[in-house]
Formats: sequence, structure tokens, C-alpha cells
Amino acid sequence: MYGGALHRPSIPYGVPSTAVTISAEPAATPSSERASAIDWGRAQWPWLALALLLLLLAALAIPHHVQAGDAGEFATVMLEGGVPHPSGYPWMRALGGPARLLRALGATPAAAAAWPCALAGVAAWLVLWPLLARLAGRAAATVAVAVLATASPVVLHVNDSEVWGPHLLACALLLRLCASSRRRPWQLGLAFGLAVSHHLSAGLMLPLVVGAAWPHPFSWRRLASVAAQGVGAGLLGLLPYATLAIGSGGPWRWGDTQSLGGLLHHVLRADYGVLELSLHAEDPHVLDQWARAVEVVGSAHSGGLAGSPLAAALVLVAIAALALRRPATVPPGPWWGLWITVLGCTLGFPAAHNIDPTRPFGAWILERFDLLTILLWAPPWAVAAARLRERVPSRAGAVVLGTGAAVLVATQLLRTDARGLPSDDAGVERYARDLLRTPAPDRAAIVIGTDDHRLFPLLFVQHVQHEGPATIYIDASLLSQPWYRQHLRTRFPALPEVDKPVRLVSALWADPALRDTPIYLANVFSRPASTLPVVPQGVLWRVLAPHRPPPDPAEVIEDHLAALRRYGEPALDHAPAVAHPWTADLGAAYNEGTRRLLAALHAEGRDAEASALLSALGPWRPR
Repeated sequence: MYGGALHRPSIPYGVPSTAVTISAEPAATPSSERASAIDWGRAQWPWLALALLLLLLAALAIPHHVQAGDAGEFATVMLEGGVPHPSGYPWMRALGGPARLLRALGATPAAAAAWPCALAGVAAWLVLWPLLARLAGRAAATVAVAVLATASPVVLHVNDSEVWGPHLLACALLLRLCASSRRRPWQLGLAFGLAVSHHLSAGLMLPLVVGAAWPHPFSWRRLASVAAQGVGAGLLGLLPYATLAIGSGGPWRWGDTQSLGGLLHHVLRADYGVLELSLHAEDPHVLDQWARAVEVVGSAHSGGLAGSPLAAALVLVAIAALALRRPATVPPGPWWGLWITVLGCTLGFPAAHNIDPTRPFGAWILERFDLLTILLWAPPWAVAAARLRERVPSRAGAVVLGTGAAVLVATQLLRTDARGLPSDDAGVERYARDLLRTPAPDRAAIVIGTDDHRLFPLLFVQHVQHEGPATIYIDASLLSQPWYRQHLRTRFPALPEVDKPVRLVSALWADPALRDTPIYLANVFSRPASTLPVVPQGVLWRVLAPHRPPPDPAEVIEDHLAALRRYGEPALDHAPAVAHPWTADLGAAYNEGTRRLLAALHAEGRDAEASALLSALGPWRPR
């Protein structure tokens, strides 16, 4: 690793010594060719076995329905064009080419968008394996990849139309380059810039890149030359961001990337706050952030057996204790640069998060950032495993360690399956489709709500699957952005220029031409929104206009039942809530309105009408 291999440093990995000897001969004999082929196969079979395992797991995990999080937005942009949220993710737009090809070949839209990302995630671990094999041997490398690549967070987030598969691949390639003895400063800078152009968190690998580029022997003149090459090439590697100004049409375009100022605003995430992770304004305790991050990473490195922050921390400490000592063949710069990067990803980056990790939504969002940390712990994991094997040299010890490795892989696979795969979850897409079917299908309607797990799946279902074209969904948290209001007016030109959702409702009522437009809430997103008079209608809440008389209970019941009938039958294949908290949140909307309607009827003494409603609900009766 890092400038030289621990094993057979004079021979490239995967090329047996017999092949080197044979290549010096004028011509190889048929028998020597067969021997060389057999030796190559023996050297590579663990890699091939891992490739088969990870491809099979990806095939099992690939979703055929759009998922929560950012997947709906990325799938929409990949298949239909546009610009995703800051920082723009130009490489996800580039993956739209193979995604559209897969859709043309018959893949479902969600799977077509997910496959390029999932294959990039598989490639990341296969790219990393030879490096781990040179560092710790094939056995330790194989177990390390098998355990880490099958961890639940990796499988859940990589095998989807998300940024994480390409992100891991870019960082694995950068790690391989830092380990190369032929690395050049400009190559390191270029690769670093390209990785950052896909996802800004690749910037956490800067200590490793600096360590790999550090001149030896040191001189200020050489350092200046290295820095100039690295910085210059790094800026060149950021050029993919410029492509956001090209072909930025499509059904969804976050921000305005047509001008230089708008492009910089978007790339620097100014809509969120440059140093903030999201629009959230939470201030969680740093110990909670560390506990969550350490538990996720330590659990991944223990085959899912470490089920608490303390146990996970002990796992990571044990790995560090075994692997910290620098191998004699590894230069100090890359080695200690790796450890600084690992420490920064494990503790430094989580300390900067502004999302509450104690809530299921926050934990689900934050664990995606742990994937890079899991990848970067792979070299120490492999080194620790190899050194543990050296301390147990007997055959019996090898059997024990081999059995333990098999158990780790098995428990990881079982835990991943129990937690749920992306292919298990059809609930988010089902909700998005039913939301769009809730208003009467023969007229335009406005729905106002918040949260990405509503907005992005709705984008996908409406613009990729062409469901509910007359319904305008407004994200209340984005309404303050001028670019978003302009985006809405391209679909609804008469929409008033108002940047607050409840004030927008009042403005609609004040306009004689718009006052009778049906308005719904997808959720109660603010204190002013909670004061609006509403009645349940399917999964939504219809806002009662003040200029119209209050509806009769029978009318409310009939409208609610009519919406539910447009949904079809209730879905039976709900994913576990621990893996998909947003699916559980959306699933609750199917019963919440009914329960509140029944409670209101009973409170008003309308027990007969409540009983009639229960009978009429059929399969939509609350459970």
C-alpha cells in the first residue's frame, strides 16, 4: 500500500512469479501457459467471488419503485433532465445516459435509474480489493470487503438512484491512486477535484491526498512545485460543475445555474447555508452525533454484532490498536494521512452535523454520510485481521478465525435482510401516486406540504410516470426561494407572488379567478398552518375556504370515501419501519384522517354515521 506492497513488492499483484520468468523467455510453452493461467485464476478467484456476491446482492436490492430521500429527484433528473439540489451533482446527470438506455430496454424507471449507481457501488469495493490484498493478503482483503460491502447502510443507500455508489467509487479510485508508487501531484489533484465534483464530502480525503503528495526528501522548493501542480489540477477537476449550465431544462431544475453567480450559489450550497447540511435549524449535542456515527461504523465493521455505541467504539479501538503501527514498507505521509482522514470522517465530520440524530428521520439521513467512513476503515480492518492471524499461527487458530469471518459475513447478510432492502419498499411511490389521485381528477388543485419524502417521489411519479398532471404540489420550505416560485409559475402562471404558504392560501382566496381552486395540506408544517380549518380527504386535508359554507358531514364522508376508492387496495408489503422511517410516516396518513373523522363524528353524537363510515371503508378500515 501507499508507495509499495507489503507482499512480493517486486512483482505486481495478481502476476505470479512464474509469469515473470516465462515472460523473459523468447516464447512460452503450452504447458507454461496453462500453469500461468491456473496461477492467475487462483490469485483472482476471491475477487471474482466477491464480484458475484455483490452483483447478486445488488440485483436483489435494486428497487422497482421510487424510494424516499433524494432518490426521486435524482431519478427524475437522470431520466427526464434538469438540475438536482445543491451542489448540483453533475455526475448523476451524466449517469442519465445509461439510465435512459436501461429504461428503453425494458427496465422499470426506478430500476433503470438505480442500476448505474448500484454498479458504481459494486465497482468501488472491487477497485479497493487489490489494494487491501497487497496490504494484508487476499484472505483478509476478501473478508474485509465481504463484511463491509454487505453492511445494511451500504446496501440500503448504494443500491438506489442516489449519489452514494458513485461517491464510493470516486473515493476508492482516489485511495488507489494515493497508494500507487507512480502517483504524481497533478494526478492526485485532478482525481481529488473530480471526486469533490461529485460529492463535497470527498473533501474530507484532503489529508490523505496531501500525505501522498508530500515531497520526500522535503524541500520548500519541491513543496511549492507539488502544491502548484496539485491545486491547479484540482481546480481543473472541478470543471464538471460547469456542465450544470448546459442542458439544464427538464421538469425539475433547482436554482438558476445559467449565470456565473447562480452557478456558484448552487455549487456552494448557499440555499442551505454554505457550511450547513440541510435546511434544518437544529443544534443537537455533539455526543449524540458521535454516538450515532460510531455505532453505525462500528456495527458495520463487526458484522452487525456491535449493537450499541460503546460496543461499536470498542470494535473500532481494537481495529486501531492492531492496525495503527505503520508497516515498514509504507511511507509515513500516506499512512498517517489516511489515519487523519479516518479520524476526521469518524468524529470530525459528525460533530459538524446540524440534524438531530436521535430521531429516526435524522438518523436515516445522517447514516448515508457514514458510507465513506466505512470505506476508509477498510484498510485498517484488513491490516488488523492480518496481524491477528499472525498472532494465531496454528492451524486450529486459522480454523477459528476462518469460522469467525464466515459468521461475520453471515450475520451481516442476515441483519441487512432483516432491516430491509430498497426492493422491499413500494410504500413511498404508492403514497405519491395516491396523493396525486386524491383531488377530483377533472380539475386543477393545489397541495402544500413539506419534506423530501413527499416532494421528490411526487416529482418522479408526476413527471416520469405522468400521474396527476393537473395537481400542483408546493413545498412550503422552498417557497421562500425566488427560483422555486418561478418554477411553480411555469406550471401555474396565475399563482400569486407570495413567499409564505399560509399567506399564499389567503392570496388565492382573495383572487376571484382562483378562490375556488381546491387547496389541500399534505401535512401540518407550521403553526400558522395548524390554524387553517381542514377536513380529511384521503391522505390529504382539504382546506375549507371562508367564503363557502361549512360542508355537511355527509359531504365530508363521501369525499373522503371517494378519494380512498381511487387508491385501489391497501398495500400489504410494508417495509420495516426501522429501515424506512419515511415510509412509516407516509403510511400513517392513510389512517390518520379516518381516525380523526370518526372521533369528530362520535364527539358530535353522530354514532350512526360513524358506524356507517366504518362499514363503507372496507379494506381501508384503520388497523
